[in-house]
Amino acid sequence: MDTFLELFREMGMLYIIFIVGWVAMKTGLLPETSRGVFTKLLLYVTLPCLIVTSLHVPFETDRSAGVLTMLMFSAYFLISTAFIGKWTAWWMKLPQERSAVYENLILFGNQGYIGIAIVLQLFGQNGLFFAMVFNMIYFIMIWTYGIAVMQRGKPRTERKSLWVNPGFIATTIGLVFFFLPISLPQTLFGALESIGEMTIPLSMLLIGCLIASVRLNDLKGSLCSPLLWMTVSARLFILPFLLFLPFVFTSIPFEWLTIAVLISATPSAPTISLYAENYGGDTAFASVAVFTSTLVATLTLPLLFGIFHVLY
Repeated sequence: MDTFLELFREMGMLYIIFIVGWVAMKTGLLPETSRGVFTKLLLYVTLPCLIVTSLHVPFETDRSAGVLTMLMFSAYFLISTAFIGKWTAWWMKLPQERSAVYENLILFGNQGYIGIAIVLQLFGQNGLFFAMVFNMIYFIMIWTYGIAVMQRGKPRTERKSLWVNPGFIATTIGLVFFFLPISLPQTLFGALESIGEMTIPLSMLLIGCLIASVRLNDLKGSLCSPLLWMTVSARLFILPFLLFLPFVFTSIPFEWLTIAVLISATPSAPTISLYAENYGGDTAFASVAVFTSTLVATLTLPLLFGIFHVLY
């Protein structure tokens, strides 16, 4: 019960920050140009720092079986979900700017913040280690495949490099610190950690600003859209449940399986709203979906945990 109360508290903080951003934009306290500033600051400064410091945990060889299992779980979920997202977008004949956002929304969750917070509450430092292993492939894919999806259909000359961007470079640096017996000086690590911790508050402020910029009729249209609720339900419940259900009947430790399920069922990543704003996707749909999934996750995460606990 304490864990779920903590979850509600974490979610509540995100909603309050969102409201502050919405009010600041609506009242003119923040100008329209602040959206671009927030986007650049997040994508090129705070997110890379968060990635480096998140992966700054020591690798322990005696956990090699768990490491291999979590990497396999992560690859299995991400590749399966990417295929499902692409196929369903094609089947629904979504236009490119919405298709790209839809595929990213169901593929990438808020794993680096909400996922880590939940795992830490449930399983402590041991769980945190496995959660970071699970997130490794995610960090690589969101900065390569995620951007490639957003740029799909653009002329090659207009596409930005997938390999020379701050997120991918930060992931590479983070993996070096994870696998090698080296670490950053404490002062430098502390500074980077402080910058990285700004990511989630700034992300929710930006989403508040983005939704404040959406016309009321467009906002109502998004909330009444079957696609929105299909996206949210697929991200939060359907895909994590169906894809991990077969592993309940194996000898895989409950802790490993639960970590994979809960992280895979986190609400859509605020990064997708940044991508939509930066690469020309459907920003309104992305922002509404991120906010809605964050709201609904307060119900679906405890539900999934309870189901897998009973089944196991």
